[in-house]
Amino acid sequence: MPVGLGQGLVRLLQFSGVLSTENPTKHQLSHWETVVKDYFTPKAIMKFTLWKDNQRNEAKPFEIGVPILPRFFLVTTQSGVKSMTLSLDGARERLLSQHHAVVECVTAVWTYRYTNGYTVTLRGPLTVHVLLIPHPNTAPSQTPPYSLKFDHLQFDANHHEKFIALDSVMGHRQSESPKTPRVRTAPTPSPNGTVMHRMDDERIWEEPRVMIDHASIPGEPVNAFGIPQATMRCLEVRTF
Repeated sequence: MPVGLGQGLVRLLQFSGVLSTENPTKHQLSHWETVVKDYFTPKAIMKFTLWKDNQRNEAKPFEIGVPILPRFFLVTTQSGVKSMTLSLDGARERLLSQHHAVVECVTAVWTYRYTNGYTVTLRGPLTVHVLLIPHPNTAPSQTPPYSLKFDHLQFDANHHEKFIALDSVMGHRQSESPKTPRVRTAPTPSPNGTVMHRMDDERIWEEPRVMIDHASIPGEPVNAFGIPQATMRCLEVRTF
């Protein structure tokens, strides 16, 4: 059985592997046209829902067809995204028919890594319908005589988070002297008879800190919805 027993999930992970590769061809439209042709059916739809500022007040739902998908990935890459990955912890695959399976993951993570040091994660449920597409007029020796393609991909990004690499924080660093846990000592009596503690309890377990003078960080590469503004404009203009 070519679908329904994890084959669709493997195909989705293969797609994630393609998104994660870093090479110059990702800045060419032809690269993404090939990727979309290999992984999506001609009439496939990708539904993408984004929420503003992680609040459930304003949403941006998009439906992206195959003619627009290559441009979507290209504009995102040109906006500084060097790689993307899909994390599918707890994903399940079930068979709908002989040639049709669905992969569902309620806690999917779509991670975008940017050239300026930012990492942005979009989190939410992911549903992907995977179809078995036979290859007509193929030689019997060809293995396999079919391909697995996505016919419907829906991702609802309910929450997004932004992180930045420490190396991207610019400024003169100065380390404080390490503070190690100390054994609590007996309180010291003061001349007037009151008790003085050597240090506050809250500071006994303080960790070493690094002070950065005149620190600066790169500007955030995403808008309030968690994606590059150029990508948002591309979707708003070209979706149907």
